[in-house]
Amino acid sequence: MVALEGLEAGELPIGAVVVADGEVIGRAYTQEATQGRLLVHAELLALDEADRVVGNARGRAVLYTTLEPCLMCLGAASVFMIERVVYALGSAADGAGELSQLWDRHRHGQDLPHVRLPPVMAGIGLEGSRALFDQFIERRPSADDPLARWAATLLVDDV
Repeated sequence: MVALEGLEAGELPIGAVVVADGEVIGRAYTQEATQGRLLVHAELLALDEADRVVGNARGRAVLYTTLEPCLMCLGAASVFMIERVVYALGSAADGAGELSQLWDRHRHGQDLPHVRLPPVMAGIGLEGSRALFDQFIERRPSADDPLARWAATLLVDDV
């Protein structure tokens, strides 16, 4: 599991996989701690890897991720023309899953069908993702750690 690789590397246990025609074409875990940068979310890195594989032949891929994608990552999935996004654990503070439904309702009947957010499905693999975040919190050195506090909020509301 990609998220476990991230946890073992000292990262948040957020992993993403892009699958097209039954084949994994992109996979990554969040690398904020190891790279010291913020724009290295698992979803962005997996989509970038997939983009190098398929180039302009996009549109039939599914993005699987352990955490509800943020607005930035959902937007990247839209640009990549992801068919749908499937995530395990909801993120009430910064997850953007509901935006897909709101976007569709707002855009309904308009003449820009290529400008869309992919549909989002929640809760697949929820228990495994929860267990990884539990491990992440247990490994943090202090209860005052902001990442551990944020991770704990994920375990309050499941989806």
